[in-house]
Amino acid sequence: MIRSGMLTVGFITLGIAAFSQQSPIVMQNRRELFIDNAIIDSQSDVETRLGTPVSGGVAVKFDKPWEGSFCAYVSIVNDGKKFRMYYRGVGAHQKAVDQVTCYAESTDGITWTKPDLGLFSINGSMQNNVVHTSDSLKQTTHNFAVFYDGRPGVPDAEKYKAVGGVYSTAKVKRGLYRFVSPDGLHWNMFKEPTPLFGDGYGMDSQNVPAWVPAENCYAIYLRMWTQDKPGDKKLLKGIRTIARSTSKDFIHWTEPVPMSFGNTPMENLYTNATQAYFRAPQIMIAMPFRFSPDSRILTDDEMKTYGISPSMWQGVSDAVLLSSRGGNVYDRKFLESFARPGLDQRNWAARSSIPALGVIPTGENEMSFFLTRAYGTKDCYLERMVLRKDGFASLHAKYNEGYALTKPLLLKGDVLNINYSSSSIGYIKVVLLGEDGKEIPGFGEADATKLTGDKIDYKVAWKSGKQITNLANTPVQIKFILRDADLYSFGVF
Repeated sequence: MIRSGMLTVGFITLGIAAFSQQSPIVMQNRRELFIDNAIIDSQSDVETRLGTPVSGGVAVKFDKPWEGSFCAYVSIVNDGKKFRMYYRGVGAHQKAVDQVTCYAESTDGITWTKPDLGLFSINGSMQNNVVHTSDSLKQTTHNFAVFYDGRPGVPDAEKYKAVGGVYSTAKVKRGLYRFVSPDGLHWNMFKEPTPLFGDGYGMDSQNVPAWVPAENCYAIYLRMWTQDKPGDKKLLKGIRTIARSTSKDFIHWTEPVPMSFGNTPMENLYTNATQAYFRAPQIMIAMPFRFSPDSRILTDDEMKTYGISPSMWQGVSDAVLLSSRGGNVYDRKFLESFARPGLDQRNWAARSSIPALGVIPTGENEMSFFLTRAYGTKDCYLERMVLRKDGFASLHAKYNEGYALTKPLLLKGDVLNINYSSSSIGYIKVVLLGEDGKEIPGFGEADATKLTGDKIDYKVAWKSGKQITNLANTPVQIKFILRDADLYSFGVF
């Protein structure tokens, strides 16, 4: 009892300190995840655990003659009617002039088809799934990246937006070109066909356009190197990393600024796949593929056995998870791998396991992202990876009970939802505290129900029958008490 009393005193002190130092976070039609430290004030006997995606099988085989062994830089968008996929096809000769942008579509995000669109003649035939070609100088098909801009007021002709292109050299002036489309199939260069960021940025991998709801602006998250400098044509120096430029109108863009990663080691981040998470758009989710250029796992004989192109023999890669709440800052809470190369030995070469741009719902309880696998082999394919909704990370308690305390919040809504999973003997209890650090009458631990089970959007209720509606203007902290359970998210609606 003495130990319990000491914990209570300390807990009240923490609550009072939090209220005195912080403005409450408004929770109104808003869901929060535990992918960073933005929402948690303190915790005890609870850890933040990275999610574990599982394979959903092969989504797309890159088996057309114009697709080939080096298909990559996949974008997947949800326009509310169907899912649309865009990716680079290289063709048999592996030259820039052969590169095209290919297209597939799906109604559920699981089964994909490649329609014969009849838009371009490829190998003498109009029966193909190509939506964009470019000359070898501009190279806009090398890394054509798409997002859907369905916000009210966006002109119909510009609902689909894309960027594509690579860096300039001493001999060739190039850069990143902008494109728009009314239907996701017919693409035109946007406004004046003037390239962006042509000098001093090594943009040879996927550069990502996005709308950033938290800042009410567009952004391009682009590939650069740590020693890139504007105007410097001697590129590809240092470590692969990410920069960001922003725009209010998709026309005028700021000079790119390197992203920071907090106090974490610098690693080669080849791509970034940054986008607003569809269930919590104030959070930008990023899934770079991490490249270890000096590593080599397979022997020469193994490389030959698995049919891996010699250009992919040096280096190995996997996928990691980052997040951002705006600005030129990534939060890298998790340094470990998010998606490993796995049992398919063809993924232990240089550039497999490249995450696609796009996390999409693929069922009532699940969401999916996608990885390019067996890159540099004749069997290159796209694998679907599955997580529960909001399952990037969780607050996890083991057998012994623990708790996590949020920062001060304003609960402006009718319902508090949680996404949780427990064992048969585990549970979660939800307790509300006031500005004095004490339990709010009717919302205390004695009123909290032990929630055992597995639910995505569970409406929290208290035994007292009280509802959060009457607390809309009262700053509170939520104390989540967990035992042998995971809490993935909570929201107020």
